[in-house]
Amino acid sequence: MSFLTRSAVPTLRAAAIQRTPTSLPSSGRRMAHHAAEYNNMPFDYSSRRRFAMKCVAYMGFGFALPFVAVGWQWYKPGGYKNP
Repeated sequence: MSFLTRSAVPTLRAAAIQRTPTSLPSSGRRMAHHAAEYNNMPFDYSSRRRFAMKCVAYMGFGFALPFVAVGWQWYKPGGYKNP
């Protein structure tokens, strides 16, 4: 074993020991920073139909954007189709 390995192993073990918590919070206590349980999504999905339409619109725009950009470059004056 090299000198570097022998000196690094105790340091890594000490760092791992320092990261372990000394006491865990009790499971019965609620955390103050949570507004509601299971409400950690950045969007509202209570209405399935509205959520589906928003997803389709968002993903459709992202999928269509490169095709629109290529079409714009081809059909503008001096582009690929108009030499």
